[in-house]
Amino acid sequence: MEILAALVGLGVVAAAPLVPALRPVAKSVIIGGLILTEKTKTGLAIASEQWMDIVAEAQAERAAEAEARANTVETITIPLSED
Repeated sequence: MEILAALVGLGVVAAAPLVPALRPVAKSVIIGGLILTEKTKTGLAIASEQWMDIVAEAQAERAAEAEARANTVETITIPLSED
């Protein structure tokens, strides 16, 4: 979609010198593309931050489980025979 808007924008910009009435349309298309790009970047930044939070939580849980296993003391009962 973004590529299509860019191609349309380029076509309008290329034709703008030939048809002066297209200049406002070209600017509108470019503004729309800039807004879309900005929103896409923001969305990706938010998704990346959430992903990193999930990874950090998983690593913390994994480390806590490993520490719990390392601190577990196993009790062995050895029966003594009475002679």
